[in-house]
Amino acid sequence: MRYRFELGDERGALNLVDERAVRRGLDSASRGTVIPLAQPIRAGAAPIAAMRTPPVHFMSRDGGDYAAGLPERPGFGFADDSILLACHGATHLDALAHVWQDGIMYGGFSSDEVTSRGAKRCGIDKAGPFVCRGLLVDAVPEGADGLTPGTPVPVDVLRAALDGCDPRPGDALLVRTGWPALWRADPSIGTDSWPGLDVDSVEWILEAGFALVGADTIGVEVSPSSDPSCASPLHIALIRDHGVYFLELLALDALAQALAAAGRRDFLLVVAPLPIHQAVGSPVAPVAVL
Repeated sequence: MRYRFELGDERGALNLVDERAVRRGLDSASRGTVIPLAQPIRAGAAPIAAMRTPPVHFMSRDGGDYAAGLPERPGFGFADDSILLACHGATHLDALAHVWQDGIMYGGFSSDEVTSRGAKRCGIDKAGPFVCRGLLVDAVPEGADGLTPGTPVPVDVLRAALDGCDPRPGDALLVRTGWPALWRADPSIGTDSWPGLDVDSVEWILEAGFALVGADTIGVEVSPSSDPSCASPLHIALIRDHGVYFLELLALDALAQALAAAGRRDFLLVVAPLPIHQAVGSPVAPVAVL
């Protein structure tokens, strides 16, 4: 059941994450095992698009200040720090205002609604926190470390991997490609190309009713695109046209190992974007619960 596009809507396919979808997710957490799905936030630790500023972490107060003579006042010392982080520069959730085509974004809103002050419509603050059932597709062939850059994951792979799982409206689809491990082993492969979903998966994703699609790559869909007319056809067909959210730069190795050991493919997914006013994306630290 694909989510029905409605003019003026700002939440998209997350409207499918209703009480039934939440309970289905909760029913998937039978063991109480919590697995983090976020890449570490540290410059050089995770691949990000070249156009984005790598994360910067700096201390505004530390032990050296006290060693240099700053008194502990009143009666204690403390450390403090800050980060400079692109909203799409770590594990993150794309807002529906992130992309558009022909000047129109999801909900029928004009791209003019996204100004230097942020997204007046369809910002990440419209998403809010959510929990649902997640389904993992491990697209890495047995014996391989990961899919090489530019390798498409066709819909037949998704169907075969989830055979018998019965995806339902409001579920989340996560796809492991193993690409981050290849990048860490050899950063010279760059961040201009990565494996990911192919364009033939769009209709299946929509008919299944997935509210969210995620992967361990920069853009979820394969890059470069196999569609000569658009560099990011899935971003347009899913985010812009149908309000399906993208969860990018996930850490999925531990989850894949745990699910394989348990003979399962489903889990509870917990996602809470920062309530950044009018942002077009947000860093997240999602978790899976088995």
